[in-house]
Amino acid sequence: MIIGAGAAGLAAARTLADAGQRVAILEARDRIGGRIFTQRTRAAGRDDLLAVELGAEFIHGLPGETWSLVREEGLEAYELYGENLFLSDGRIHAADAAHDAAGDVLRDVGRWVHAHPGRDLTFSDYLRLAKIGTEDAEAACAYVEGFNAADRNIIGIAALVKQQLAEDEIEGDRIFHIRGGYDRLPYALARRLEGTGTPIFLNSPVRRLAWREGEVSIHRDGSAPGREGVLRARRAVITLPLGVLHAGSVEFSPAPGSVLAHARRLRMGTAVRATMVFDARFWRSDMSFLFTPELTPATWWTAMPEPSPMITGWSGGPKAELLQRQPGGNPRSLVTECIHSLSAAFGLPEDALTRRLTSSHTHDWSSDPHAMGAYSYAPVDALDASDRMSLPVADTLYFAGEHTDTTGHWGTVHGALRSGLRAAGQILRRA
Repeated sequence: MIIGAGAAGLAAARTLADAGQRVAILEARDRIGGRIFTQRTRAAGRDDLLAVELGAEFIHGLPGETWSLVREEGLEAYELYGENLFLSDGRIHAADAAHDAAGDVLRDVGRWVHAHPGRDLTFSDYLRLAKIGTEDAEAACAYVEGFNAADRNIIGIAALVKQQLAEDEIEGDRIFHIRGGYDRLPYALARRLEGTGTPIFLNSPVRRLAWREGEVSIHRDGSAPGREGVLRARRAVITLPLGVLHAGSVEFSPAPGSVLAHARRLRMGTAVRATMVFDARFWRSDMSFLFTPELTPATWWTAMPEPSPMITGWSGGPKAELLQRQPGGNPRSLVTECIHSLSAAFGLPEDALTRRLTSSHTHDWSSDPHAMGAYSYAPVDALDASDRMSLPVADTLYFAGEHTDTTGHWGTVHGALRSGLRAAGQILRRA
């Protein structure tokens, strides 16, 4: 039995079904894909639908797990490119290639960790210890908190270094889109599963999982007729997001060894994003990313090289938490904040931008009961927590999901895919 039809659960199910195992998937949502969530909308002057990503958006680099699926399923992906621009002193300008503050600091962190094996610090403690100047420290923190949806006072530098090495191995600085929407990937996996007779039960949240060695009883609380009841299996792959494990919305009886204790050592990050579709582009045609550190959101990106009139604003970590706590912290107020920031960045009247806005799209992952956050990160002295969570429990329970990736690719779709493939491999080696 697989709990969860996100990337990890679908990858595990496909591997097991292809090996001749009987598999079924329980999914709490009314759709598959988990934190891959694509909406589609029309833009002025276009006949085709724009794919708007509300969750995972990019293929980061060249991870074999993702690209093999893209090729096998006949999907098309294209690389994003263009200019990285910054707003400072009221002027938009190109990035200073000679001074990459965040990159320089992270390279120094790598050297420090290598010289001090077994020692870990929070990122903020490292900046103080290394006496990094205020301006460079803030630039580095903006990158770390934005990219990892993390808090500088919590995330550990050992995890940052492991993550950076993992990204370097796959050319993680390159980013790609799947043409037509990221959800084409999970739906391609689901079609493959359909051919093996593997059922996917939607609207089937699990409320209780009772188990003993070689036997699992899964109590589901179906919101659709016929979805209630108990399902039994010899083994279960559990791909519940870290935030759901933290919330305790699924009862385990008995507790699965030390897995939940190690889950509590990890943190679920916070991210807020809004995608705005306008009647036409008003930004530079070659703009890919725009960084506006004094505004909220502080990071923006376009669909470059696609000429779509769509721009996405992103905040991660404490800045995202602050946005969520503000009075009126709802999609409408977030759109208002975005319009205000775009007006300031491009020198255009807010009312003119509002009239040109054709649609806006956002999703609150922190209050989503099936996610309870954006994606995971490892605090100081928690580098081994994911490894511990990846160990089978009595050859009966197997945990997967991006938070259980053991290779440094937390918070990514390919990390989730790897974890699902790893869990399926563990089962097949025992079968």
